[in-house]
Amino acid sequence: MINTPGGGASRNVRRPNLVPGVDPYLKDGVLQWLNPAAFSIPEPGTFGNLERGSIRGPGFLQADLLVSKKFGLSDQRAVEFRWEVYNLFNRNNFTNPPAQINATIGTGADQAQPGQALTQAQAGSTFGILNSTLNRTVGLGTNRQMLFALRVLF
Repeated sequence: MINTPGGGASRNVRRPNLVPGVDPYLKDGVLQWLNPAAFSIPEPGTFGNLERGSIRGPGFLQADLLVSKKFGLSDQRAVEFRWEVYNLFNRNNFTNPPAQINATIGTGADQAQPGQALTQAQAGSTFGILNSTLNRTVGLGTNRQMLFALRVLF
């Protein structure tokens, strides 16, 4: 979304243009997810051509493991041992990167003109950068966590 100073669009935001032939994703293995050079500011009085929902965030992948063994002590008593591992392979699962483009229309050094591909300085210092992992206490998106449990059944 592009901030538009003074309004001019619904709720003071509008969609950018997607620059033809430029991949909106950087696949170089660093934390920069979105390519600012793939976006440009639309002409005044027009809507951007980037369709809603066409940009995706990083994927989510997590493998969990549960190992359980029940030892019978008698007909009515038993002991159960459980080992649970969340995020077994300790994969980083990132949240969606900031995708709000700064209001950069103007004539200064870091200002963009409509139709001109944006630079990182024009888009904003955090635009498209994966800067946060999913943050849960236990379960989805956490770093690897292990839980050991011993349960007595009677």
